Amino acid sequence: MSPETARALAEEWFNGGRARSADVAVYAFDDGFVAWARDDEPEDPSVLPATVGGGCIVIDRRTGELAVRPLLGPEFVAEQWPDHVPR
Repeated sequence: MSPETARALAEEWFNGGRARSADVAVYAFDDGFVAWARDDEPEDPSVLPATVGGGCIVIDRRTGELAVRPLLGPEFVAEQWPDHVPR
């Protein structure tokens, strides 16, 4: 799977059916891609976000399989990917 195809899949996953599209970030690693929706930067950084927690997706480069993971650093998520199970 190409990075462009992974980005298109991730954008559809995060933005499908939404009135306002979220900016999607993609991190490539050997076995696939980690993608997440980027939140807008708050005007006042002392105000807590409306939503706490979140998730990201991992797209397997070979099969196109998509799996939801906790929103952690993309490098950490990628390191866990061979097991396909969060540790």
